[in-house]
Amino acid sequence: MPKPKTTFMFPGQGSQQPGMATRVLQVSPSSKKIFDEANEVVKFDLLKLCTIGSEAELTNTIVTQPAIVTTSLALLNALNEKLSTKGVTILPAILSGHSLGLLTAAIASNSLTFSQGIEIASKRADIMQKNYSASPLGMTSIIGLNINQVTEICNEATQSHVERVDIANLNLSNQFVISGHLKAIHHAETIAKAMHAKVISLKLKVSSHTSLHKDQSNQFAAFLNDYNFLEPDTPILSNISSKLLDSAEKIKNELSNQIHKPVYWYKNMEILSLEKISYFIEVGPGHTLSRLVKRYNRDATTLAISKEIVEPTPFTNLLNMKGLSNG
Repeated sequence: MPKPKTTFMFPGQGSQQPGMATRVLQVSPSSKKIFDEANEVVKFDLLKLCTIGSEAELTNTIVTQPAIVTTSLALLNALNEKLSTKGVTILPAILSGHSLGLLTAAIASNSLTFSQGIEIASKRADIMQKNYSASPLGMTSIIGLNINQVTEICNEATQSHVERVDIANLNLSNQFVISGHLKAIHHAETIAKAMHAKVISLKLKVSSHTSLHKDQSNQFAAFLNDYNFLEPDTPILSNISSKLLDSAEKIKNELSNQIHKPVYWYKNMEILSLEKISYFIEVGPGHTLSRLVKRYNRDATTLAISKEIVEPTPFTNLLNMKGLSNG
């Protein structure tokens, strides 16, 4: 009987939360070295921000993006440490990441070094932050409508090239994130509420994954040209095409275009299902991706590592998964 297949899922911007690195540092003291290395790159105290930083400080895009990448990789380090003491090895069949999480996946696949990844995360954040300074932008979640309805809402709320909103994330068949200029977003929220949809304004000051970021995407692509990506140890699932990224060139191309292209997460879940993935392990702050998988398939087996490490005996649930070890 074949062993169950696993994916590691890395979350994106919006998963940050105060104290998100506190527990992992207690469980895995060696994870501090990861934050120390990140601090050298970003030139500010990321460790302090990820342990005692306020919600407002963590919402600053310049902080958010390297913070999520670093915390996610610290959690991965803690997971591998714990498994090694039990003689267990997990070799995921596929890595998956939501938006920024795809950069984390690139580091986890050894296509990039950790320091390269943090440099790239910081540059990505800087480019996106400058765009917000020029024009107030934001993102909002709309739940309970289908794609045609949300598309119509965006079309109606878009009045001009400086008052535009588009679908940025297609998370489930009835859950979307729209992104764009704040005036257009507020207009779209009003329409969606009138249609009895659930509307959640996200604490993000960017318009990720829309054509508004085309120029910034080009800047980022030019920046990435200076980096030598390596062939990945494990293929990564594209947010754009939902195809497997199994080469250095494909990963670089994905990251180059990701800022202005929508995230087709529900398509990713379809592909993971077709690939016979049995275990969906979320490695990063929060458990948003685990919940999305459960809503897509209630029978899926999911685990969020950030929740596993707060249990009285960390990782017990994971170690009890049947046939998980590939070692």
